[in-house]
Amino acid sequence: MRRRKQEYEFESDPNRYNRLKSFNNVKPVFDSFWMVVRVTVTSVTLLVTFGVCVLMMLVWIHLAKVPNISILENYHPGASISVYDIDDKLICVFPEKEKREVVSLEKISKNLIVAVLAQEDHYFYDHHGVSAEGVLRAALANVTARKQVQGGSTLTQQLVKNVFFPNENRTIPLKLAEGLVASQIENRYSKERILELYLNQIYFGQGAYGAEQAAKTYFAKSAIDLSVAESAFLAGLIKSPSQLGERSHRLAALKSQQSVVRKLLEYGFITEREAWDAAHTQLVFKTAPPAASVKQFVPKYPYYSNYVAKLVEDTVQFRRHARLKVYTNLDQQAQKTAEKVLNEYQHRLPAGLDQSALVSMRLNDGAVVAMVGGIGNYLDNQWNSAVHPHTMGSVFKPFVYLTAFEQQLLTPSSSISDAPLMVLDDGDKVWEPQNFDKKFMGLITVEQALAYSRNVCSVRVAQQTGIRPIIDTARRAGISETLAPTLALSLGSSAASPVSMATAYGTIARGGMFMEPQFIRRIEDEHGKVISKVEPNSARVLDRDSTIKIVEILKKVVDGGTGTHAKLPGIQVAGKTGTANEAKDLWFVGFTPDLVTAVWTGNSENKSVPGGKNVTGGTVSAVMWKRYNQAYYSAHGKPQSTLIGGDNTALQPMRSNDVSKMQPIIASPDTQAILDRQAGRVPVQRRVVAPSKPVKQTGTGVSEYTWQEPIH
Repeated sequence: MRRRKQEYEFESDPNRYNRLKSFNNVKPVFDSFWMVVRVTVTSVTLLVTFGVCVLMMLVWIHLAKVPNISILENYHPGASISVYDIDDKLICVFPEKEKREVVSLEKISKNLIVAVLAQEDHYFYDHHGVSAEGVLRAALANVTARKQVQGGSTLTQQLVKNVFFPNENRTIPLKLAEGLVASQIENRYSKERILELYLNQIYFGQGAYGAEQAAKTYFAKSAIDLSVAESAFLAGLIKSPSQLGERSHRLAALKSQQSVVRKLLEYGFITEREAWDAAHTQLVFKTAPPAASVKQFVPKYPYYSNYVAKLVEDTVQFRRHARLKVYTNLDQQAQKTAEKVLNEYQHRLPAGLDQSALVSMRLNDGAVVAMVGGIGNYLDNQWNSAVHPHTMGSVFKPFVYLTAFEQQLLTPSSSISDAPLMVLDDGDKVWEPQNFDKKFMGLITVEQALAYSRNVCSVRVAQQTGIRPIIDTARRAGISETLAPTLALSLGSSAASPVSMATAYGTIARGGMFMEPQFIRRIEDEHGKVISKVEPNSARVLDRDSTIKIVEILKKVVDGGTGTHAKLPGIQVAGKTGTANEAKDLWFVGFTPDLVTAVWTGNSENKSVPGGKNVTGGTVSAVMWKRYNQAYYSAHGKPQSTLIGGDNTALQPMRSNDVSKMQPIIASPDTQAILDRQAGRVPVQRRVVAPSKPVKQTGTGVSEYTWQEPIH
């Protein structure tokens, strides 16, 4: 019945059928269109959600650097630091670095307060940390000028930046983080307290920090006595103090002053008469008579003391204290010995070497008892070579073999071939690592390979383990510097600091237990209240059995290998030498049952050492290491314990084989290609595998081996 009715309707209205037929033809198009719309909207929503999540994560990263804002209760910028030794004896007192005199808001002229507000944030009393009007105004001005001409930060945000993020690059996540912290500060502190903090913190050029110091630097008066014209001048410096504060830019500074005066009038802070007077007042800049040259402050044990002071100054939560007492692990006897030994060798170093560094650390708690960052007059060489990286050379090799032991690929008694090796790199380039003596010993044990620092063997081990696992081993041990993931790393082509090397060898000496190097024990405020205390902690990071195997080999490095000059009568010693290309960097890192010490020797101009073939870490740095340890134990007594491990068998001597009968062992997936090149059918390009560039002042080298020169 329904079908008949439908047929009747279609017959009575024939256009209806055509309309339905047309709709059915168009419907798939509409469906596809709406599907595209839905997919697009969903995709955009997901992208926006993802972007917001990333932005929130970046903001959180910045917020995580901010301690509790309660530190502003007694905030004291530029606090002085008193440094104490391991026996709580005073070493030195660092004066405040910045020219600053902190005063209360009542001792700052209202003229300066309103001038700063007019210049920096005239909405200050109307916002709660972030000014929407200021942000919009700055955005409009920047768009109109097509460049950055204004900032939208409030005075509170500027305070947050100066106190908590002084060296951060300006980014959107950072601006959002500053806004959040600024809002918290506004909720906790009064506007007057925020103004007081800001006016004592801000920089006015010519080394003057804070309103009081600025008033004395430019006008030889206190901040309470500043006139409108003088206040407008100082407020005009804030945007670019380092430039406008210079006498050579005085005209630009006066133009900025006139701009501040106009703003003071515009925002109703002064009357027209006051504005006219300020604009036409002839400023008198009073320059103090030339003072006698001030001798630069050099603390006792400058490399150690300055490093500790920087550690404290870089930690924002300590800035609030007027006086700080920093108790360190510095052992004055050990420090004096280290400085004496290194400086005595200054004039006995081989030609071309002019610098040395030493780091000495106790094994039981990681206490750094001595650190010397250079030799000679400190004022002539303030670069701390103890905390900056140098090419490691062969002192890195233990971590190559340790990786193989952990992977159970080798044991100390395993055989390894010390024979010519060619490695294909980048398809048509060949690298041929060489041993330091340009000789090959044939089939030797792993123990001999490491004890005698055979380069080719180290490369072969790295081929078996892979470079990434070696980097992981070094990281776990305590080497934090960048390590290039190339085979050259197996020969120490990357760089690390003596602090890192002492830390990593300390991990080995403890049987795989890592401990952070400890310079500071505790920090107290001026009233003796402990505000920070460091407790030594250890964690297993390396396999104990594998580490013991390395220790046993490193003992033999000193007993009969490349480190014999480091022997100490009656005391067990384990360690490793390292010699960079052309003797630019020389190392010995060794440990006794209770002390690990790293000694580096090099030059400050990246020059090759004449006669470098006879200058090695074993003949230079190991001798200095021995002299320091002899004096240390003479004062402290010999250790009562022994090194971990129990293998006391003598190291088997090696002999040279007839290398002319040995065939090169080719580490390459394409053996035929190299054979073709050897036969002269394809020209061989020898490639220098460059070490990663060390971030340091001194020279860069590679290891105890010779790199092949490129053939063009």
